[in-house]
Amino acid sequence: MAGINRVSGLATGMDIDQIVKDMMRGHQMRLDKVWQDKQIWQWRQEDYRSINTSLLSLRSKVFDLKLQGTFQARRAVSGDESLVTASAGSNTPVTSYQVKVTQLATVATNSSSDPISDGTIDPNASLWSQKDKFLGNFGWGEDHTFSFTIKVDNQSHTINVDGDTETFSSLIARINRECGVSIFYDPSVDKVSLSTHKTGDRQEGKEIQVDGGFLTDVLKINPLNEKGGSDASFEINGLSGLTSHDNTYTVNGITLNFKEADPDKTVTVSIEQDIDRMVDSIKGFIDKYNEILEGVNKKLYEERFPSYRPLTEEQIRDGGLTDRQIDAWEEKARSGLLKGDTILSGALSEIRAALSGIVQGITDQVTVTRGFEEYTRAADQLSVIGITTGYYQERGKLHLDEKRLREALQSNAEAVMNLFTRTRDADGNEITDPAQKGIAVRLYDSVNNAMSRITRQAGSAGSLYDDSYISRTVRQIDERMVRMEDQYLRLEERYYRQFTAMEQAIATLNAQSMWLTMQFMGGGQ
Repeated sequence: MAGINRVSGLATGMDIDQIVKDMMRGHQMRLDKVWQDKQIWQWRQEDYRSINTSLLSLRSKVFDLKLQGTFQARRAVSGDESLVTASAGSNTPVTSYQVKVTQLATVATNSSSDPISDGTIDPNASLWSQKDKFLGNFGWGEDHTFSFTIKVDNQSHTINVDGDTETFSSLIARINRECGVSIFYDPSVDKVSLSTHKTGDRQEGKEIQVDGGFLTDVLKINPLNEKGGSDASFEINGLSGLTSHDNTYTVNGITLNFKEADPDKTVTVSIEQDIDRMVDSIKGFIDKYNEILEGVNKKLYEERFPSYRPLTEEQIRDGGLTDRQIDAWEEKARSGLLKGDTILSGALSEIRAALSGIVQGITDQVTVTRGFEEYTRAADQLSVIGITTGYYQERGKLHLDEKRLREALQSNAEAVMNLFTRTRDADGNEITDPAQKGIAVRLYDSVNNAMSRITRQAGSAGSLYDDSYISRTVRQIDERMVRMEDQYLRLEERYYRQFTAMEQAIATLNAQSMWLTMQFMGGGQ
């Protein structure tokens, strides 16, 4: 077909290209319709995958509610945070401690015993250029270099110095960075000060060990002048003589942080249930659930506009549409692609059932207020702790009575925990009946099931090979389009071949007619 010459109206004066295009219009419309069908399937696939991404974030929130640690959150409250602060992990016993800090842990320090220079050194000039301004012996080598070693907490650090490029400031910075100590130079007294990073009495006054040369001769650091670090000294609940290298101490899951020492004052540190954190976890789940529920319901009830098909390239090119008009058209074309979708509606029904059902077998009770009266009942469904659904028109939206939730947690946080996390019965046996599992446990399974069904329908963007229903459908459409495009080209070529033959025949007739005319005109002379 590539070798056939197309003659376009030279003999007839006809616009053959336009005629063929008009004759092919019906075939082009069928091809465009198949492409539009493919585009609709791809848009539908994108919508499914977007919902799956939302469900993944919901599953993360539900997973947190499956963990018992979420309902065992603790907080530590100090009676005087200027002296002691504290933090508590999950399962820390609810109790209190009497803490007295008699001494804070300190770092080991040392400093120059005498001035180190004539008082005119430039910290930013090279050491070699002002070597004579320092009062000590660097131990220079022939190539203007020297080295020294400092040992901190039994770990040695050797610094090699090039006096032509190293300045006093850059050397101080290197010691701070590489040697495990803090050092600074104060020009007002012309001395340096050293201190360890770690607190505590670790080497009995020998935390900072220096060799001869630069440290002792130039910086005037006398090892005998070191002030060793001290340990923190404190007592807890009357138990005295406790020490720590650091200003922290952990006991029974609570970490105490010592801020100041006051041997005359005892600080009460109380461990309490962190109701705020538990409430925040539940509120975070409800907010995420309602957000996703609204998004899915929007897709299920979104209006469909069947007459708005995806715009083809030709329609965009020849239609004179603005970008705004194109976006508005596409918005209608994409609307309602999942309207009434059975996969989504089935997933929502299963999720709602997991939330609204009673957890059978739970007997643990909570006490909450209803009106002006308190009542006690088993925490076997969400409504007991203040989580309910609204009107039918809200299609399952959850509402939270935070006051009732807090009351339930304060009265029996373990009962609320079982409502969400229950996987074993009172005898410790694994529960197999979904009706007896905790709300978060069965909800997690329901969300997983929904995600699996959507993945089977629409696949996932990150998979190497997508064998979902929609992907298979799109591949079948692609194969059909290849066949249709091949048929299109063959038919178009056939039309051009026919018109070319016609043009050639007419051209021959025209030539013969001209010859005859010439003959007649010649014969008349």
